[in-house]
Amino acid sequence: MSRKFLHLDLDAFFCAVEELHDPSLRGKPFAVGGRADQRGVVASCSYAARIYGVRSAMPMSRALQLCPDLIVVSSRHGNYSEVSKKVMKVIEITPFIEKISIDEAFIDVTGLPDPMGKIAQDLQQKVNKQCKLPVSIGGASNKLVAKIANDWGKSQKLGPEPPNTITIIPPGGEAEFLAPLPLQSLWGVGPKTAEKLEGVGIKTIGELAKTPDTTLEMLFGRFGPDLRERAMGIDNRPIELEHETKSVSNEVTFAKDLKDKRELLHTLRSLSEQVGHRLR
Repeated sequence: MSRKFLHLDLDAFFCAVEELHDPSLRGKPFAVGGRADQRGVVASCSYAARIYGVRSAMPMSRALQLCPDLIVVSSRHGNYSEVSKKVMKVIEITPFIEKISIDEAFIDVTGLPDPMGKIAQDLQQKVNKQCKLPVSIGGASNKLVAKIANDWGKSQKLGPEPPNTITIIPPGGEAEFLAPLPLQSLWGVGPKTAEKLEGVGIKTIGELAKTPDTTLEMLFGRFGPDLRERAMGIDNRPIELEHETKSVSNEVTFAKDLKDKRELLHTLRSLSEQVGHRLR
């Protein structure tokens, strides 16, 4: 029996939550994040803002240059967490749920009798109606392809409205779906890896899938054959119900450059105490 995985991604989650509090923001270019005069960055931006080139992690000052009419909304992190918990409760149709972040999760629905498309449609309607949030869903026989399918599906719907898409890749169609996609669509392929592959004439995932293991081993060592396996749409990872914390950190952004050594040390000590508290 083929496995069935769904990847759920809440569309522009922070913005969608802000629209629940202020419906007048709907359809307008706005960004959630810090103020431009305090070196703030864009945490999330509406799809209307993305038309102007505004993107997450962009300095807010740059976002305002691209879109002078951009509305800047300060974030409400506590509230986002509460809304996320509500969504995760709604999608609990099986115990096999892997929460990736506050707005993203994998679900193993292999044990459910309905086809993936029907399960995805029912889930999307539940989140849309019960949480009043848009959510895009990708489905496939493994996590890797489900995630890429969702990213691809969202990218196909352009405009000021959230995608709220469903993209299902049938079992056996993984390699065919991946073949024409650019290299960086594949998990594990960043700009440097893509540049190295393009240097030997490999430009798509399909071309990577056809590359001999020996060539990839020369380029990337033992990682090479694994890369080719992914390009063929093979991924045997199960749902991870628990995640090990890899790192703990705290940060602060100064509104202006700070040169006072005493104040810098005071800030460093404060951040260290916060990290220590979280570790304990």
